[in-house]
Amino acid sequence: MVSVYLKNDNIKVNVKTGKSMREIARKSGASMEFGCRVGDCSTCIAKIVHGADLLNPINDKELLAIKAIGSKEENLRLMCQCIVEADEGEIEISYFF
Repeated sequence: MVSVYLKNDNIKVNVKTGKSMREIARKSGASMEFGCRVGDCSTCIAKIVHGADLLNPINDKELLAIKAIGSKEENLRLMCQCIVEADEGEIEISYFF
Protein backbone atom coordinates (compact mmCIF):
# COMPACT_ATOMS: atom_id res chain seq x y z
CA MET A 1 0.00 0.00 0.00
CA VAL A 2 1.01 3.59 -0.64
CA SER A 3 0.42 6.21 2.04
CA VAL A 4 -0.95 9.48 0.63
CA TYR A 5 -0.85 12.60 2.80
CA LEU A 6 -3.10 15.45 1.68
CA LYS A 7 -1.27 18.14 3.60
CA ASN A 8 -3.76 20.99 3.48
CA ASP A 9 -6.55 18.89 4.97
CA ASN A 10 -4.28 16.85 7.24
CA ILE A 11 -5.68 13.65 5.73
CA LYS A 12 -3.58 10.50 5.44
CA VAL A 13 -4.91 7.45 3.60
CA ASN A 14 -3.48 4.16 2.39
CA VAL A 15 -4.24 3.31 -1.23
CA LYS A 16 -3.65 0.53 -3.71
CA THR A 17 -1.86 0.80 -7.03
CA GLY A 18 -4.02 2.17 -9.84
CA LYS A 19 -5.96 4.77 -7.85
CA SER A 20 -6.13 8.32 -9.20
CA MET A 21 -5.31 11.22 -6.94
CA ARG A 22 -8.71 12.70 -7.89
CA GLU A 23 -10.47 9.58 -6.62
CA ILE A 24 -8.34 9.53 -3.46
CA ALA A 25 -9.11 13.19 -2.68
CA ARG A 26 -12.82 12.79 -3.37
CA LYS A 27 -13.26 9.63 -1.29
CA SER A 28 -11.22 10.99 1.62
CA GLY A 29 -13.26 14.20 1.89
CA ALA A 30 -10.37 16.50 0.97
CA SER A 31 -11.19 20.10 0.07
CA MET A 32 -9.23 19.91 -3.19
CA GLU A 33 -11.27 21.38 -6.05
CA PHE A 34 -11.90 19.69 -9.38
CA GLY A 35 -13.44 21.22 -12.46
CA CYS A 36 -13.49 19.26 -15.70
CA ARG A 37 -11.92 16.08 -14.23
CA VAL A 38 -10.10 15.33 -17.51
CA GLY A 39 -7.09 17.66 -17.41
CA ASP A 40 -8.39 20.58 -19.43
CA CYS A 41 -9.17 23.22 -16.78
CA SER A 42 -6.16 22.93 -14.41
CA THR A 43 -8.37 23.51 -11.34
CA CYS A 44 -6.75 20.56 -9.58
CA ILE A 45 -3.14 21.63 -10.00
CA ALA A 46 -1.09 20.74 -6.93
CA LYS A 47 2.47 20.26 -5.78
CA ILE A 48 3.90 16.82 -5.13
CA VAL A 49 5.98 17.57 -2.03
CA HIS A 50 7.51 14.12 -2.16
CA GLY A 51 6.75 10.78 -3.77
CA ALA A 52 6.46 11.96 -7.39
CA ASP A 53 8.35 8.85 -8.46
CA LEU A 54 5.44 6.73 -7.15
CA LEU A 55 3.06 8.27 -9.71
CA ASN A 56 2.62 7.83 -13.44
CA PRO A 57 4.80 10.10 -15.62
CA ILE A 58 3.58 13.63 -16.32
CA ASN A 59 1.57 13.84 -19.54
CA ASP A 60 1.11 16.45 -22.28
CA LYS A 61 -2.09 17.91 -20.78
CA GLU A 62 -0.27 18.54 -17.53
CA LEU A 63 2.72 20.14 -19.25
CA LEU A 64 0.40 22.51 -21.14
CA ALA A 65 -1.52 23.42 -17.96
CA ILE A 66 1.67 24.16 -16.02
CA LYS A 67 3.01 26.24 -18.88
CA ALA A 68 -0.30 28.14 -19.12
CA ILE A 69 -0.24 29.24 -15.48
CA GLY A 70 3.36 30.40 -15.85
CA SER A 71 4.55 28.86 -12.59
CA LYS A 72 8.22 28.23 -11.90
CA GLU A 73 7.25 25.86 -9.05
CA GLU A 74 8.67 22.35 -9.38
CA ASN A 75 6.75 19.08 -9.15
CA LEU A 76 3.36 20.48 -10.16
CA ARG A 77 0.79 17.98 -11.41
CA LEU A 78 -2.90 17.82 -12.23
CA MET A 79 -4.46 15.58 -9.62
CA CYS A 80 -7.04 14.28 -12.10
CA GLN A 81 -4.18 12.93 -14.22
CA CYS A 82 -2.07 11.36 -11.44
CA ILE A 83 -2.26 7.61 -10.92
CA VAL A 84 -0.49 5.75 -8.11
CA GLU A 85 1.83 3.25 -9.81
CA ALA A 86 3.92 1.99 -6.90
CA ASP A 87 3.10 -0.80 -4.47
CA GLU A 88 4.52 0.98 -1.45
CA GLY A 89 5.91 4.32 -0.35
CA GLU A 90 4.71 7.75 0.72
CA ILE A 91 3.27 10.63 -1.30
CA GLU A 92 2.68 14.11 0.09
CA ILE A 93 0.47 16.58 -1.77
CA SER A 94 0.04 20.32 -1.18
CA TYR A 95 -2.80 21.86 -3.20
CA PHE A 96 -2.92 25.45 -2.01
CA PHE A 97 0.56 26.77 -2.74
